[in-house]
Amino acid sequence: MKKCIKFLGLCLLMMSLMMSTIAYASNDDIKVAIDGEYVEFDVQPQLINDRTMVPLRAIFEALGAEVDWDNDTQTVIAMKNDVTVTATIGSTKMYIDDEEKIMDVAPMLIDGRTLVPVRFVAEAFECDVDWNGSEQTVYIESLDVVYDGILTEEELYDMYE
Repeated sequence: MKKCIKFLGLCLLMMSLMMSTIAYASNDDIKVAIDGEYVEFDVQPQLINDRTMVPLRAIFEALGAEVDWDNDTQTVIAMKNDVTVTATIGSTKMYIDDEEKIMDVAPMLIDGRTLVPVRFVAEAFECDVDWNGSEQTVYIESLDVVYDGILTEEELYDMYE
């Protein structure tokens, strides 16, 4: 009986160690592709509160936005064309121009980088975002690739509203 209890305890311990390793490995395997090109990160994307969080600067710059950081307010400002996006560490409020949006998860600092929910920030610049769970990959298609010159820019923007 004692052997059975010891064996069961050992099995449970091994299973819990394997599960934590699997959960940790899944964060290391998250990839992001923008217009078919994989983005390299110095801080790995992570699943936090069921949201894929990515370093904001890397995503915005890959989308062609200029990024600025206000250290005093811990606010990031990204600009592309006529769109300005601002987000502050610890606040679920994000502003696209002057319009307030509420994110599910607030931006946070991890290893010196601002991580944000990838869907929210990509959609702020009118990108299409898809998640492929089996590949652990976020696919982002920017408006720049969708536009093929057949439609005017105004017609294209109307399609996404």
